[in-house]
Amino acid sequence: MNRQKGFTLIELMFTLLVVAISVSLALPAFQAFREKRNLTAAAEDISSYVRSAQALAIKKGQPVSVSWLGSSSHSADFCIGLSAPPKEPNCDCRLTDPSSPKFCSIDGIPFQLEKRDFVKLDREFMHFRPAVGHFTFGPVRGIVESWSDAEIVDNDWVMYMHSHEGSGSTRLFGLEISIALTGRLDVCQQQNRKTRVGGYPECP
Repeated sequence: MNRQKGFTLIELMFTLLVVAISVSLALPAFQAFREKRNLTAAAEDISSYVRSAQALAIKKGQPVSVSWLGSSSHSADFCIGLSAPPKEPNCDCRLTDPSSPKFCSIDGIPFQLEKRDFVKLDREFMHFRPAVGHFTFGPVRGIVESWSDAEIVDNDWVMYMHSHEGSGSTRLFGLEISIALTGRLDVCQQQNRKTRVGGYPECP
């Protein structure tokens, strides 16, 4: 007699149960990995953008300002802009008209980084201190020449971003960006988050 080989219904159900358990265990780890990747990418993009202002100030031999509009709490929307004379130092990164005297640009080239550039992150992940402000990199070694608020250069964070899951210390990840008077920009990870972000020192 020829016997047909195959799975019984019980074997098939057991296999599906094992697969479902495996997926349910792996899903949180995958979500955390994706969240961390998106957060670190945003931190690197923003820090590189600010560092480019410093490099331009040195290269062009003129002050270049970094200004932002956001919120001291969770920012559902924000923007960061760069400008150089004869534009206003505290340009308005929300403007879209290049002819405006407060349009964020350098030599006619727009320099605006907006919330929509980080669509992979939750709509509220960014904090600014102060909520609206600016500072200027000077052409000599890129040091910070002026600032709109003393908080910007008091060795504490100017911007910080966090993963959107949970609240407070229950969030997985948090990264801070700070600016020193020397023009040095640092990115560090907050100590009160549940999970470490490799490659970044702990914030003091």
